[in-house]
Amino acid sequence: MKWKQEILEKVAFIKGHKGFASLGIRKQEVSFNPCLTEKEILSFEESHCITLPEDYREFISEIGNGGFGPGYGLLPLDKAVVDFKLNNKPEIPLNKSFRYQDDWNEEWIFSFDWERGYPDDDIVNAYISTDHISGCLQICHYGHGGTFLLVVNGNEKGHIWFDGRADYGGLVPKKDAGQRISFAEWYMSFLDMEIKIIKEHEEGTY
Repeated sequence: MKWKQEILEKVAFIKGHKGFASLGIRKQEVSFNPCLTEKEILSFEESHCITLPEDYREFISEIGNGGFGPGYGLLPLDKAVVDFKLNNKPEIPLNKSFRYQDDWNEEWIFSFDWERGYPDDDIVNAYISTDHISGCLQICHYGHGGTFLLVVNGNEKGHIWFDGRADYGGLVPKKDAGQRISFAEWYMSFLDMEIKIIKEHEEGTY
């Protein structure tokens, strides 16, 4: 993995300067779960009829199967396929393509009179259904029900999206300079931001 050494060096720097990191990171363990074996990854791919994006596949096999990351950290593969936000904890159907290519939200959200109450349960249930995130791993809980998605099936495969439906914010692709970003680019950006915060804290400019 071409990113491996750089990622490990940046994680080590953050761990060594954790007291100067952002509040969320200070509450996290700067460590990773054990890596998955090639056999375990192949078994997962075969059972869901997909192949994982190469950078993510290498991350969980060479660095760790979840652990230190944005928000509450990276979810392990077996939990990333479950929608923890829903009461019945359904599996996300990975064998179906992710349907979106641009920002998406329901039109009714913008015209609903929120001062008079909340929409009916059947409307909300349709909105937060896993059908909208088919073909995605829910790799990270960022807080307040917002999650980062890694698309593993469809035209957006390999790209990171943000799922803000818990706050009626819809689905949005993550971008850098107007371009879609991969898992490795997203994770590296997170590390760079934390290192920037640490250095600004140390210099007294944060």
